[in-house]
Amino acid sequence: MNKYIQDTHAHVLIWLEEAANMIRESFTEQLIIETKSNFSDLVTNMDKSVQNFFIQKIMEYYPTHQILGEESAEQFKDTNREHVWVIDPIDGTANFVKQQDHFCILISYYENDIGKLGYIYDVMNKNLYYAIENAGVFLNNSKLPTPPAISLQEGLVSIDVRNWYGKASLERLATEAFDIRYFGCGGIDSIHVITGKFAAFAASIAGPWDIAAQRIFAKELGLCVSKFDGSDVNYLKGGNWVISNKAAYEDLLTIVKEF
Repeated sequence: MNKYIQDTHAHVLIWLEEAANMIRESFTEQLIIETKSNFSDLVTNMDKSVQNFFIQKIMEYYPTHQILGEESAEQFKDTNREHVWVIDPIDGTANFVKQQDHFCILISYYENDIGKLGYIYDVMNKNLYYAIENAGVFLNNSKLPTPPAISLQEGLVSIDVRNWYGKASLERLATEAFDIRYFGCGGIDSIHVITGKFAAFAASIAGPWDIAAQRIFAKELGLCVSKFDGSDVNYLKGGNWVISNKAAYEDLLTIVKEF
């Protein structure tokens, strides 16, 4: 790890702890809740506050870098990819509002389209997962091994189940996978693939902030990441996507291609 990446990583670790404390402390306050695309697609004042916090920190230390954040995506100009940050300040906002659990912070840093640093912070359990290019994946500073190869028939698979209702692919997956799960937070679902608890996670709709960090984790652990048709996932575009161990990947693709 070169010094620039090492210093950047050190900054992000501090920022994440500050942001997580902001979120935990917000439970004693009245949330301002709004809807976006539908009644269950929520955004709160904390989503906006946490994202603004990260933007301010990045601009303080790296004023020339580009930032793509979920709550200000329309402001992103894809004109220079030399240094790009992708941020989801609270992934799983509905869980944050309804459960005060099963949500996370997602951040990634790319240089010229190459993922350098990725972070998934499980805020309530204080578990910080991070990936560093060519250095591996870590949980609270302990290096994680490559997860075991679990076949589709042997493994749990997570999907954004509401979007699969009425689809033949849901019936096939329910029949061919060991069983189906869903946390309602792509970052938390991805953690379960990264740690080998799930064989795979498939989402029919996702923003770039839901995908960018996990691409870096997958590369470091030898996991498979792609769109449903097997093509590469664009970390600045989003869309449907899967993250899977290699043993389950091909069988999963034959199902999700029908979606």
